[in-house]
Amino acid sequence: MMEPVTLLTDEVRARVGATAVYTAPEELSSASIRAFALAIGSDPDRWISAAPPTLIFETCQLTGLSERDMSGYLGHDWGLPLPVPCTMIRGGNDYRISRPARPDDVITTRWQITQIRERHDADGVPLLIVVAEAVYSAADGGQIASNTETLIYRPTESSP
Repeated sequence: MMEPVTLLTDEVRARVGATAVYTAPEELSSASIRAFALAIGSDPDRWISAAPPTLIFETCQLTGLSERDMSGYLGHDWGLPLPVPCTMIRGGNDYRISRPARPDDVITTRWQITQIRERHDADGVPLLIVVAEAVYSAADGGQIASNTETLIYRPTESSP
C-alpha cells in the first residue's frame, strides 16, 4: 500500500486556467481526410467535402509538434508538475461539433485547463482529475467543434 501523498499541490492547483494554443501548419487536406476514413474503416468516397466527425479530436497533426514526449506521445501534454511519477489515463471526452471540418480548413486548437481536483480510489490511492476544454476554430475564427476532456493521473506502482 502506498504512503499517503497528495497530487494536488499548490503548483498543480496553480495550473487551472493554463492555456495552450496550436495552429496547424497547413490545411487539413483531402489526403488526411481520406487516410483517416480508411483508418476507421469508412468509405473514403463518402468524405469528399468534409472530414469524418471525430478526425480533429483524434489527430496530432493539428498541433504542428514534431518531437515526442518521454512516453513517445506526439501531441499535446500539460506537463503538470506532479510530485511523484504518474500514469495518465484518459477519463473521457464530451465532443460537440458545430460544423464539419473541411479539407481547406487551417485549424487552430485552444486548450484550457478548467478544473483540477483530487479523489482517492477504493484503496486510498490519490487520483488527480484534470478537466480541459479544447475549442477548434477555422482560420476565419468560426468554431468547428469543442471537446471537454477528462484526464486521470494515478501514481505509478513504484511511486512512494
